[in-house]
Amino acid sequence: MRGLRYRWVRRPGRKMLRDILGLYRAAGWWEPGDTPERIGRMAAKSHCFLVAQDRGALVAMGRAIGDRTNDAYIQDVFVSPSHRGQGVGAAVVRRMVRRLRRDGLRWVGLIGAAGTERFYERLGFSRMRGYSPMLFKRGL
Repeated sequence: MRGLRYRWVRRPGRKMLRDILGLYRAAGWWEPGDTPERIGRMAAKSHCFLVAQDRGALVAMGRAIGDRTNDAYIQDVFVSPSHRGQGVGAAVVRRMVRRLRRDGLRWVGLIGAAGTERFYERLGFSRMRGYSPMLFKRGL
């Protein structure tokens, strides 16, 4: 797609933080009361954080977390509704996998939202048979 620019960010500026928050909200993945400052901390502490901009407007993102030695998880891959179905999300994931491999990480996983399996399978991911993703929900 012409005009698209991909950028690794560690410390997004104020406008970009608001735009990233907009992508989270558009995807339904943000809680009321969460702040751009929290996103700034998430970006700074992620292994890598990639954004895609179209003529300066933020249209996609993805980030990876991990131990910086062996394992990483790709998460928070979001594409704005105006740019879906144009290969932007696939480009984000491919760039992230290349970066993680270049950084020496051998195990790259992710947990995709329901209905995204075929998208990720086309990019080389496969279901992990015998494993179940889980989320801690109880107080300590």
